[in-house]
Amino acid sequence: MKISDGILSETFQDNVVKTDRKASDADAFNIVDLSTANTILFPFEYSRKIFYTATLLQGNYNLEFEDRNIEISGNSLLFTTTKIPFGIHAMDDDYKGFSCIFKEEFITKANSGYRLLEFPIYKPGRQNIYSLTDAQTKNIITIYTKIDNESKADSDFKVNLLRNYLLEIIFNAQKLEAANLFVKTNNTAEVIACSFIRLLESQFPIESPQDIIKLKTSKDFADGLALHPNYLNRQVKLSKGRTVSDIIAARLVQEAKILLKLTNWQIAEISSALGFEEPSHFNLFFKKHANTSPTGYRKLK
Repeated sequence: MKISDGILSETFQDNVVKTDRKASDADAFNIVDLSTANTILFPFEYSRKIFYTATLLQGNYNLEFEDRNIEISGNSLLFTTTKIPFGIHAMDDDYKGFSCIFKEEFITKANSGYRLLEFPIYKPGRQNIYSLTDAQTKNIITIYTKIDNESKADSDFKVNLLRNYLLEIIFNAQKLEAANLFVKTNNTAEVIACSFIRLLESQFPIESPQDIIKLKTSKDFADGLALHPNYLNRQVKLSKGRTVSDIIAARLVQEAKILLKLTNWQIAEISSALGFEEPSHFNLFFKKHANTSPTGYRKLK
């Protein structure tokens, strides 16, 4: 019972919630009923994902993270991010629950009043799992059922309702106390790396051409964290296997792709918002990392 990222990505794309609203307010969301999922579509295979999840697990599972495997049973809520590779493996065939799968742009300051990474359960470096009582499980199942039913409906307010229900799950989870066993204990390198990533992510998503990022270089982030640039880079490389510059570049490319696809901003506006002094510098940077020009990427379907 394994699933490749390719199968999951295809399933996610096929079932994504779409609206006729402007591209700049596009959403990406899906819900999977685990009790009816085909066995080839579950569990999630261990790897870095492009999406966030809010998952209710009922049954016996093995959860695979970067540094450990965790076995859980009963009723649990699991929240995962794009920052930490993870896998979910059902220990037997009697599994059930729901999983909300969504991209970062589904919850933004502009469309909900909240930034996704403001929520403690989605902070970088955390693996939050909550054990639920029967009463808590009943309440959470009610919300997931509303999401499942609404995802199949045809309504002008569909996306807003789905987002509100998902936020309801998040708010309920934040009232719970994560079991200490399941909260990742970070060493010095991981603490520094997570602080860096949190500072990096605090600048995103970019929601207007005037929303220009301020921190662009290793020195900018080192100054923001009151660390020497060489020390910051060494600790981040030790924890994440990549340099600070590599991580910054990857995040800029990710945001650039989102803005190119979901907005009608001019290339120069996107370039400026991402902190490039000249559009030509942005064009060279994007082509180096995406193997195509910004204009060429925007034309891709």
